[in-house]
Amino acid sequence: MKNKPVVVLNYPFDPRVIAIELAPFAKVIIASRPEKLRKALRGADAFVSLLSTPVNAALLSDAPKLKVVSNFAVGIDNIDFKACKERGIRVCNTPRVLTRSTAELTLTLLLAVARRVPEGELLCRKGNFLGWAPDLLLGLELKGRRAVIVGKGRIGSEVARLFRGLGLKIDFITRSDSPSAVHSKLKSAQVLSLHIPYKKENYHWLNSKRISHLPRDAIVLNTARGPLIDEKALIRALKNRNIFGAGLDVFEREPRIPTALRKLKNVVLLPHLGSATYETREAMARAAITGAIKILGGKRPWNEVRFS
Repeated sequence: MKNKPVVVLNYPFDPRVIAIELAPFAKVIIASRPEKLRKALRGADAFVSLLSTPVNAALLSDAPKLKVVSNFAVGIDNIDFKACKERGIRVCNTPRVLTRSTAELTLTLLLAVARRVPEGELLCRKGNFLGWAPDLLLGLELKGRRAVIVGKGRIGSEVARLFRGLGLKIDFITRSDSPSAVHSKLKSAQVLSLHIPYKKENYHWLNSKRISHLPRDAIVLNTARGPLIDEKALIRALKNRNIFGAGLDVFEREPRIPTALRKLKNVVLLPHLGSATYETREAMARAAITGAIKILGGKRPWNEVRFS
């Protein structure tokens, strides 16, 4: 190939994957800073993007030659599909490869909240552990409790499998459920775990009304998208001990975390670590990069997102 296509990345991702999968095929430009990115996109045939980068009409206007945007994430809410469709730009993402790692982190959050792991760890680190006591940091046993999983996709289904291994009883809330069915399931949700994509209609899916239906021993988990939860309503519920606790890996205005949330002891906070394993991040890099390569080569990759 005389003239290699230009592929722009706004993060170095996995250097081994770039060297093996991408460099022999394309001219690679890594442009992390916004001003450098805009300049690089002027000659780009493909753009491998971070989830935190808004791929909107303004950004795309800087890329007249662009044929494909490949998102380094399973989520695609940062991409303006209308603008891409109008330009004939195809889109890829990284589904499937992060299912297990995200499900395992959900399980990690559940156990950490139920057994008050961060509180105990901090007690030890600060030198305040004075010895065993019958009432020291009492938590919840999970066997026999009912977990309601919002969303029955790949990640939600994998979470259900892991939860069953702990002896939890499983139920799902899906798009086909009526409001009365959702209400009924929330009333029995001792564990509520969110695994739906973020769309406008899902904004604040877990609002004050729905939180009020949860039992007082409920644990809320979110490893999907921050705006699915009304954080102010959740903070009130946690402060008032209307629910037992929460485990959050994502936040409504990420990376900003409200001070009130950070001060609460009955919430476990993680910095968006759902897919953060060596194995998954390598697989994500490979999926995003090979998807872009296949489209530039005139093929249809397995991870291309279909426009509705």
